[in-house]
Amino acid sequence: MNAMKRFVTGVAALSLGAALAACGGGVGTPTAGPTADPGVEGTDSQPVTLNYWGWKKGTADQVKLFNETHKDVQIKYTEVKGGVDALNGLRNAASAGNAPDLQQGTQDWMVPLVSEKVAADVTPWLSPSKDKFRESAYKASQVNDHNYVIPTEQAPQFFVYQKPIYDAANLEAPKTMNEFVDQGKVLAAESRKITNMAGEDPSTLVNWAWQAGAQWYKADGDTWKINFLEKATMEAADATQKLIDEDAISTQTFADYAAVQQMYDKGNTATRHIWTWSTNGMVSNFKESFGNWAAAPVPEFSTGGKANVSPIGGIFVTEQSKSKKAAAEAAVWLATEKESVAIAADPIKGASSFPVIADSDSYVSTMLPEKLFGANHDEAVKVAIEASKNIAPDWTYGPNYTAMYTELADGWAKVITKQQKVTDMLKHMQEWTINDLKKKGINAADGSV
Repeated sequence: MNAMKRFVTGVAALSLGAALAACGGGVGTPTAGPTADPGVEGTDSQPVTLNYWGWKKGTADQVKLFNETHKDVQIKYTEVKGGVDALNGLRNAASAGNAPDLQQGTQDWMVPLVSEKVAADVTPWLSPSKDKFRESAYKASQVNDHNYVIPTEQAPQFFVYQKPIYDAANLEAPKTMNEFVDQGKVLAAESRKITNMAGEDPSTLVNWAWQAGAQWYKADGDTWKINFLEKATMEAADATQKLIDEDAISTQTFADYAAVQQMYDKGNTATRHIWTWSTNGMVSNFKESFGNWAAAPVPEFSTGGKANVSPIGGIFVTEQSKSKKAAAEAAVWLATEKESVAIAADPIKGASSFPVIADSDSYVSTMLPEKLFGANHDEAVKVAIEASKNIAPDWTYGPNYTAMYTELADGWAKVITKQQKVTDMLKHMQEWTINDLKKKGINAADGSV
């Protein structure tokens, strides 16, 4: 079995959980479809028309800019609801033979969309522009050295904290996760929580394991090696368990977004591991703590060093497109052209999307709201730029990731309510994930031995 098959075997009809937070909600499937033959160049009278579905704020303005500057190719943009709804809408359209030429999406869609023959191989049209992209983003767009998504944004993670609270407690930004855990105890003694871990959402543990260098899924020949028990995951689990045991965390559900933000604003919860785009949600919901926030690198795990997590967002070209070349080249333009990048990165016109272009530093100051950081803004910009250069590699979304994540969430609810330990949950996930893959006809083995 070749390397491509080992990534895609048995994953048809599987839906991977989104790593980038995206808005949900129901969505119908717009009526659209491919419009021109591959490689056929448009003319002034008959331009190639590309159908593009997406949801990110600012995308319509990017498309307008493209259309104003191109004659032979035009984009028809249709806004849809994001996240899983967008993925399922694309699948429904592909099944009906009406897939768009271009679809906004996220890195974790790649394996299932390749296996379902929905996502096209865009390597011939993306590789000539390789030098325009950050190496980390370019590699994240690949399966077996072939590119299946044009990356448009990253999400390097960094640490923010209420500086007056830290100053009053004689604390400094933690450099290690051990320091972070110890600070949780100090803040708990003052009736504050150091961070929030929602009971329905195990993403903190996932991100910390990724940051620490874990590889829960690893392809080895024609077999998936599963390892929830390696040293990196155990270090993340230990930090998580200690914070839970010390009652150092809040467990506010993300379903009440305003309540979560209010906890941060009032200083009841003092820190966050965060992305650039998340800072705008803070500004939109805060009333009291403007100017109090400072930024620092994420606290380090001994196994992960300075690494932080950063999935990518991007644009897929569909197999049903009759204009793959034009579609891929248009997506590269949207991802790399200076004015288009500026729109996506803008916190008002766009979504504070961190650019994937090789030289993205100049956009960061705009993405981070001065209102939030006040006198700490310049330092926050430096921290975010440095974070973008230290993205942890080698995280793989395995072929049953969504089913795994659902099972993990069930166990996580028991962890948060102290009904079981993190390590017990991980031992269960090790066995469960291997068995689930085998039930789906996918070769799987224990990678922890």
